[in-house]
Amino acid sequence: MDKETAASELNVYVSSPNGSRTKETTFREWVVNNQIGISLTILAMLLALHNLYPSLRPYTQPFFELSYYNPASGKYVQGWDDVYFVFSAALALTAVRAISIEWILQPLARQSGVKRKASVRIAEQGWQVMYYSFVWATGLYLWKNSNYWFDFSAIWDEWPARPMSGLMKWYLLVELAFLIQSIFIIHVEERRKDHYQMFAHHVITSTLLTSAYIYGFYNVSNVVLCLMDIVDFLLPSAKILKYLHYQNACNVGFGIFMSTWFITRHVLYNMLCWNIYKNVPARMAFGTYQYGKMTSTNPYPDAFMYLFAPFFNLENPVCMNPTIKFIFLAFLVSIQLLSVVWFTMIVRVAYTTIATGAAEDSRSDEEDEAEVDPEATANGTVRLAAKDGVNPTPVAVDTAPGLDRRRSNGSTSVRARGRGRVPFDQSDRKALLGRIGCEKPT
Repeated sequence: MDKETAASELNVYVSSPNGSRTKETTFREWVVNNQIGISLTILAMLLALHNLYPSLRPYTQPFFELSYYNPASGKYVQGWDDVYFVFSAALALTAVRAISIEWILQPLARQSGVKRKASVRIAEQGWQVMYYSFVWATGLYLWKNSNYWFDFSAIWDEWPARPMSGLMKWYLLVELAFLIQSIFIIHVEERRKDHYQMFAHHVITSTLLTSAYIYGFYNVSNVVLCLMDIVDFLLPSAKILKYLHYQNACNVGFGIFMSTWFITRHVLYNMLCWNIYKNVPARMAFGTYQYGKMTSTNPYPDAFMYLFAPFFNLENPVCMNPTIKFIFLAFLVSIQLLSVVWFTMIVRVAYTTIATGAAEDSRSDEEDEAEVDPEATANGTVRLAAKDGVNPTPVAVDTAPGLDRRRSNGSTSVRARGRGRVPFDQSDRKALLGRIGCEKPT
């Protein structure tokens, strides 16, 4: 074998039926391909320890049940053992998401006649619809049956009473687990154009939700999550209609989504922020509280540690002062700024819809994807998917170094390294190979 043939063989990343070499799977790809096994294995081990070793149940029980229940009041309070429940909930959500996408939603999408890439997108959006519609309905039920239903000033009437119902505690911890799981997912799976915006949003929201949970701001958390979650299942619903080629229904759904987004995230949400600014301390006086009662009118018992005292022990006092008020407001305003950035993108899509009559998803892959034609690979070639009306061009597998075999939810596809579309100019084979990923075409 000469050097040129050996170099060509080493650069082949796509396997063929006759046993060609394949690219080694990275750790990130391994995690993506084994989300179900990893999550269920860890949960099964914890469950086995819980059932087989009764002496360990005080340590394993917080993974499966809500902690800190008070039989006298029938209420729950918060504490450090809630971390274990959040951990197991994040694992369960990871497994349920992967099972729903790979075993249920994607096969159903393929049966409807859509292509592989579209079926993956439909499955991903279908999971968003499933989760957010359920959790939003739960949050709306809690809000509707509360004393602060569309009365934002009444939110502060029960603070700093820390006890809460079991449903409220489960709801807040599952929402926190979902945010943590989302941070994991956006880092191991295929990156999108708004990766950093989504990462910032999840970090800010999870930090805000955790702090509000510790400080007992359950009511505010409930309202904020309800206002945020409603649009998170309307947009995926519109996307599914688009992938299924129901364009008119997609446009109507997108219009409903856009109107709801503006009302909930830029009208009602800002009303809530204004209420916090105006009614604290008018409705809730500044001071130091303990066991649900004000113990001192001094809102600054020490220089710094009062901020973290509730995180260490439930018996520690909880303070409300201008510093804490504006820290929480700063987090809420940060989320609002991100929403403004996204709404700007939404307006662009709306303009495109009006101009062309077709709504487009602005949150697409960071790189264009070229799919493999199974019939072509059987003949030793890779057929790159057509883009923008350009006919696909077969490329020989053995002469296409740089093609990267990549799995997404169990499917195999070929991606071109680098951004931009692949030019299909057969008159310049070197340029073609260079653009699809070969740094030094031979």
